[in-house]
Amino acid sequence: MRNVLARRHHRRPDHHTAEDRADRGAADVQAPHERPVHHRAHASEHPRETSLAFVTIVGGVIAFVCGAIQPLHFIAVCVGIVTVLFGLYSQLVSATTAERWVNVIGLGLAFLGLGLGLRHGGFMI
Repeated sequence: MRNVLARRHHRRPDHHTAEDRADRGAADVQAPHERPVHHRAHASEHPRETSLAFVTIVGGVIAFVCGAIQPLHFIAVCVGIVTVLFGLYSQLVSATTAERWVNVIGLGLAFLGLGLGLRHGGFMI
């Protein structure tokens, strides 16, 4: 076992010889041509982050729709500001790529809704 560890420092960690497999057991060592299996996180493993991303996309859609309708500009500005701040926090703590995609789309919609709301009158009631 000592010789195996001494030889490994100058080889790729995923490349193993027949001696390595014999020393460690064939079940423990991955063949050099096989790709490692990566663990994919699911929504059930990160319920808080998933719900944060969901709230961001819903707030972004609400802000965008309200921003496109001129009489609802005040709602668009309020929801847009809250969603942008909320979405930035959600992006900070997101755990998966899917959550990050949803956050970025929600942030973009919230920003556009905020801009449209400001264009149509902003905080003027």
